[in-house]
Amino acid sequence: MNRIQHLKKIASVKSNAGIKFLTSAAFPGSHCPLHTSLALSTNIRGMSTLVVGTAECSIYSRNVVKKARYSEETLHWMYVLDSNEVVFGCRKGVIDAIKEMDKEGAEAIMVILTCVPEVIGEDIEGIIHEVQPQVKARLSSVLMGHFRCNSHPSGYWKTLLSFGGMMEKRDINSNIVNILGRSTDEDNIPMPELLMELEKKGFHLRMLAPKSDIKDFIGATDAKLNLVISPYMNPLADMMDKQFSIPFISLHEIYNVLEIDETYRKIEEILSISWDNRFDELREKALMAEKKAEKELGGLRYISTGRNPIPPLALAFYLNKFNMIPILLHMEEFYPDDRQWAKKLEEVGINPFVCHMVNDKRDAPVLEELEPDLSFGEIFEGTGKVPCVSYLYELYGQIGYERTSFLLNRIMNTLENHKNKGGI
Repeated sequence: MNRIQHLKKIASVKSNAGIKFLTSAAFPGSHCPLHTSLALSTNIRGMSTLVVGTAECSIYSRNVVKKARYSEETLHWMYVLDSNEVVFGCRKGVIDAIKEMDKEGAEAIMVILTCVPEVIGEDIEGIIHEVQPQVKARLSSVLMGHFRCNSHPSGYWKTLLSFGGMMEKRDINSNIVNILGRSTDEDNIPMPELLMELEKKGFHLRMLAPKSDIKDFIGATDAKLNLVISPYMNPLADMMDKQFSIPFISLHEIYNVLEIDETYRKIEEILSISWDNRFDELREKALMAEKKAEKELGGLRYISTGRNPIPPLALAFYLNKFNMIPILLHMEEFYPDDRQWAKKLEEVGINPFVCHMVNDKRDAPVLEELEPDLSFGEIFEGTGKVPCVSYLYELYGQIGYERTSFLLNRIMNTLENHKNKGGI
C-alpha cells in the first residue's frame, strides 16, 4: 500500500484536482476536452461550431471536423487569435465571426473556447447575450480549457449541458418521454426492456444523444419525463428539471433490485401507467443473481481500472450490498454527481483510494501488489494473476433488472473461470 499513499481517498476529493495519477511516467496526454466537445457538436444535425483559440487548436480541430457527420449541412469554423487578441481579448472578432456564420445560414452555433481565451478571461457569455438578438441562429457556448481537467469527459457533459441554453419552453405532451443518452442510430445496441415496453404502450421516445437533431434538443421541453441512461446527461437533466419542471430518473446509476422496483413504480406513477407484471421474470432472475452473489462475493477486495466504463462510485455503493471492499478506483473525471455518491459511500463507511490510470506498464505492478481478489476492467501489462471482469462495455446503454443479472453473473463467472485455471 506504500506505493499509493500519495493518492487521496474519495471522502477528501472535492474536484478533479484531487484525482492524482497512480504513477508518474512519460505520457503524451489525454484527449483535450475540445476534442470531445467538437466531436459531439459536429455529430448533432443542424449544429455549426466556432472554435476560438490558437493555431494549434485550429489544426487539432480540423482533424476532428473531418469526421463530422453532417458537414454538408453545417459550418465548422475556427477563429485563431492574433498576438494582439491574446493580450487584449477577441470580443469584436468573435462577434463578427458569429454574424458571418449567421449570414451563411447557420441554424445553431456552438462557440467553443479553448485554453488561451479562457485564461485571459474572455467573457463569452456576455458576447452570446449581446449578439443573440442580432442573429437568427441559436447560440450557445462552452469553456473547454484543458488545464481544468485530467481528461476529456467534461467535453461531453458540459457541451450537452450547454444545449439547454437553446431550449424553449413548450406545453407538456403526456405521450412524450425523452431518453437522454441513447441515439436513434444505435441498432447495434440492444434496446432495454423498459424502453421497448414504453413504446408498446404508445409513448414516443425522443432520443437525445449524438446523431440527434438540434431541433430535438430545442423542443425537448414538451416531454412528460426524462429517463437518463448516461452519466454525461445528468447535468442536462438536472437543468431541465430546475428550469422547465421536467422530472428525471437516472437509470444508469441503479443496480439494486429493490431500488429498481421503486424506480419502475415511480415511472408508473409519473406516466399514469401499469407494467402489468411485465418485468416479473427479469426481476426474478436478478433476485436469484443477488442471492447467489451474497454467498460468493462477500469480503472480496477489488479495484477498478481505466478499462472499466462503469461509473465506479455508484457501482461501489451497490457492491457494498455484498460486503465487497473497494481498494482503489480509477476515475476518468470527478463528475458533478460524484459528490453525492462520495457522500453516500462515506455514510456506509466506504472510503477507497481514487486515482487516474494512464501508464499501463508502470501501473500494472502497483495494482498487482495490492493483491485484489478482483479487478473491474483489464490490467494491461499485468501477469494475469488478478481475475479481471472484462468487456464491460457490453453494459453500455443497458439498464434495469437485466443489467443487474448480466453484471453479477459476469463477476461470478470471472471468478469461477479464474479458479478453474488455477487462480484463487
